[in-house]
Amino acid sequence: MISVGTHTFTPDDDLVVVGSFTLDEDADTLWVEITQDQVTGPWPWSYGVLGFRSAFGYELGTVKAFSKPEGVVQRLGVGRPPLERSGVITFQPRSFNLAWIRQGNPWTLSFAAESGVTSGSGVGVVSNSFVNAADGNGLPVTRITFP
Repeated sequence: MISVGTHTFTPDDDLVVVGSFTLDEDADTLWVEITQDQVTGPWPWSYGVLGFRSAFGYELGTVKAFSKPEGVVQRLGVGRPPLERSGVITFQPRSFNLAWIRQGNPWTLSFAAESGVTSGSGVGVVSNSFVNAADGNGLPVTRITFP
């Protein structure tokens, strides 16, 4: 993982640009590790919205992202490469967290990222759901209905 940045959130933070990142060629997925730089107190920190924004917007989507002192890896991707590989990683803390910050509890997060390929077929590619990695064919799905 490549370090992207560290940010200590304030009550005035809304959408924070954590740092710049360029995805590898043909990459369709970005993994972002978020590490909380302080021990969680008697309250659980809530989440924020994590995204990768290029000149074409949030091409890899956004995710509800939590943090822990030991680090949590989040996955951004929609199954196809973005039109633009260069952009910024953004994080928007939820108001629940900002209320704790207003009361004097700092929230510092470190971000590291790595890009890769998770769609398609071939050597070194992770298959999407319901696809047989050996031959790329779809797998049968069984529907179970419970009374």
